[in-house]
Amino acid sequence: MKKLEKFSIMFFNLVPGGIFGLLSVFLAIIFISLSYIHFPDYDMMNNDISVLGIGPGLSAPLFNNGLKIIGISALPFFIYFGRILRQEADDTKFIKRAVKLSIVGCISLSLIGFFPVVNRTMGIIHAGLALIFFLCSIINLIYFSITILKDQRFIKIHAYFGFTIAGLIAFYIAVRWSIVEWIVFFALGFWIVDNSVYTLYKKFKL
Repeated sequence: MKKLEKFSIMFFNLVPGGIFGLLSVFLAIIFISLSYIHFPDYDMMNNDISVLGIGPGLSAPLFNNGLKIIGISALPFFIYFGRILRQEADDTKFIKRAVKLSIVGCISLSLIGFFPVVNRTMGIIHAGLALIFFLCSIINLIYFSITILKDQRFIKIHAYFGFTIAGLIAFYIAVRWSIVEWIVFFALGFWIVDNSVYTLYKKFKL
């Protein structure tokens, strides 16, 4: 474990985790935009994002393979972000839990790409993985935001934005409106970009 710890510190000091955060959002925009373009009848107001995974032509493979790549590419960012917050955190176990939940969420997102809603069984698995992703996102956003509030290196608006997105995800789970899911998608992407750019700008070292 110590060797892995030393390697990760050395790696992130050479390649900051913020780069992976920006990369994951860039890939999300590319894959989902292309999937959307290849699905001419898709309606954001009435169709869940996952409907792109059963779209015509290239829409489905672009979306499903995109999710597999996006989830994995976001993993290093959350590990790096957690390490930065641990430096000033009163309770490091709190952040470790947030990072573990982030990892579970990223893996769940990637696995969703293997289970498009083509039948009832796949649909149940898909829904379960999506719920895990959303619940993990709510909890880790709250954990990260509470820690950011106490960290003098960060601006408090970073925390407030995290709390807002957590509430937005909870609202989506309650109402299941497709347009709210799209708002959550863009909000999560903006949160990752915001914190990635901030950590790159501050040039945090582990």
